[in-house]
Amino acid sequence: MSKNERKSDPRVIRSRQLLRAAVISLIPEKGFGAISVQDIADRATLNRATFYLHYQDKTELLMDAFEELITHATPLPPEDGLPDLASAPASIERVFNRIAEHADFFRVMLAEENVPAFAARVRAYVEELGLKWLSVLQPDDEKVIVPRDIAINFIGSAFLGVIIWWLQNDRPYPAEYMAVQLLRLTALGLHRSLGLEVNSTPIN
Repeated sequence: MSKNERKSDPRVIRSRQLLRAAVISLIPEKGFGAISVQDIADRATLNRATFYLHYQDKTELLMDAFEELITHATPLPPEDGLPDLASAPASIERVFNRIAEHADFFRVMLAEENVPAFAARVRAYVEELGLKWLSVLQPDDEKVIVPRDIAINFIGSAFLGVIIWWLQNDRPYPAEYMAVQLLRLTALGLHRSLGLEVNSTPIN
């Protein structure tokens, strides 16, 4: 069976779904570090051999689970086109809603210092999404005051920090509200978002 045939095989699809669901449900209960491959296989009602047919280890499964949770549910705009700015709030809201659906999973994973690759992947996704919106807000590189790589790293760190804060504080604001506030901070900047005059701080 070829690789493409395996991907479309209903048995493969079902096994992967079961394994992803198993690791997502186990993490809030035990934490990622304490989960074994056997734990995952047992929860998925599969055997260890089946696990290793699909994944090298539990970290690879974890990353696949993230891709399924976020990137498939909230896909990035196509490479050959830029998103419509009017759709930005809905796009960001979908990310928050998806995270809220699996809040316990994301709360544990983003708080676990021993899985830095997971937080890095979440941040990378946020940066990919942010880069698309930056390209809409300012498509002309000659007018950019702050280099794009600095801006996108700032946005990635800020968004990830806000997501962690939102989860750790039991989501005090709804997803729609969070999306609007983050978009305001991104599009308007801190000065205007706080109602300050842009020229009140002497930065050349």
